[in-house]
Amino acid sequence: MADMFKRIDHIGVVVDDITEARALLESLGMRLERAEEVPARNVKIAFYHCGDGRIELIEPTTPEARQRRLGEGNQARLEHIGVEVDDVSQMMRAVQGLGIQLTTGEPVPVGPNLNAWTEPGTSKGIQFQLVQRDAVQRDAVQ
Repeated sequence: MADMFKRIDHIGVVVDDITEARALLESLGMRLERAEEVPARNVKIAFYHCGDGRIELIEPTTPEARQRRLGEGNQARLEHIGVEVDDVSQMMRAVQGLGIQLTTGEPVPVGPNLNAWTEPGTSKGIQFQLVQRDAVQRDAVQ
């Protein structure tokens, strides 16, 4: 599988309080790339540059999402490893051929990227986020 992934794109960290987590990363000298709320996924996210990779902070915005993704009493937890791929649809088929299941049947646009996530129970407990960077066409009129 070494040739399937281009590089580690980011590490996803679910946090209890994104404002506090952002303040910590900024005090460590990390630079914000983008931050947004994603209502369809019940999260607020913020990406910070860290060397040639990134750290994604994820704050669940509903009690159900918070319980499912963060658990009880946790301030933060590593959730997934985002790996860059050339073609997310093609990679979805490739990992499914290895017996790995995905959380969705189609790629999901988030920001400028197309994404898919593996079901951790079918990928040895590790959740991978397949990321095809800058794949979503933006409207010419903003």
